[in-house]
Amino acid sequence: MSAILNDYYLNIVVLTFLWAGLAGAWNLMAGYGGLVSLGHAAFFGTGAYATAIMTASYGLSPWLGLLVGMVVTVVLALAISWPCFRLRGTFFSLATLVFPIAMEIIATNWPELTRGPSGIAVRFVPGLAGFMFRARWPYALAAFIFAAGVFMVSRWIERGRLGLQLMAVRENQDAAEALGVRPVQVKLTVTALSAALTAMGGFFYAQYVLFVDPASVFTINVSIQIALLAIIGGIGTAAGPIVGSLVMTPLDGVLSAHLGGGPRLIVYGLVLLLVVLLAPHGILGTWQLRQTRHRPT
Repeated sequence: MSAILNDYYLNIVVLTFLWAGLAGAWNLMAGYGGLVSLGHAAFFGTGAYATAIMTASYGLSPWLGLLVGMVVTVVLALAISWPCFRLRGTFFSLATLVFPIAMEIIATNWPELTRGPSGIAVRFVPGLAGFMFRARWPYALAAFIFAAGVFMVSRWIERGRLGLQLMAVRENQDAAEALGVRPVQVKLTVTALSAALTAMGGFFYAQYVLFVDPASVFTINVSIQIALLAIIGGIGTAAGPIVGSLVMTPLDGVLSAHLGGGPRLIVYGLVLLLVVLLAPHGILGTWQLRQTRHRPT
């Protein structure tokens, strides 16, 4: 019994760092660039499907699937995001909501490639070459490395020229353009980075769960979960998505183990509401704001 519980809680650790990395990738667009996307499930699902198709349908290395998935996802992200850059604020968010819905329809109705609504089961072949392991701790380590890598990318952007340009575009695009910043080029760059990292998370998911189907990877719930964790932790901060996932993902896992259905959702919703009321700028954002206010001048 203790072994089962340990395995369950180790699974929570894996998911905590996986969601932290995905939320951090979303934060690159929304937090620094003000591009609040609700379409990241499309990038996540594309990365997962590319990996599953390469391994299950063609018997190729999942690492090749990772590379193909990232390239396809970046191309897809640039192609579908570029026209939406003309929109701002809520209109941009609503436009991106169409992406995962369209991808789910395509995946469901293209059985020759995706096996339709039945999904794709990935054969378990343990080993680093196939990124499959009998124990969960290697996945936990890999998920931690993924989250840490996204954090370092965020810090690099935060401290560099791209970060300054993104924040300038976010605050006042017309003024930024007048100062020589190219808004479209800046947005395309951060979109490509965000999409590539999200596809990497999709690769991890496919190799961890060993099954992908349209309803699970292209659902709008994935996009909302990714955005929610970044907002709860502190949007526009490198560590905010990690903090959000460290708080909310284990909470959801523990509640799932001890409460079922409705009670779990009620408690989770109350905690979420409490966090929003007490930390309107996110946990980390609110803490940083209070530290600034109480700092002696």
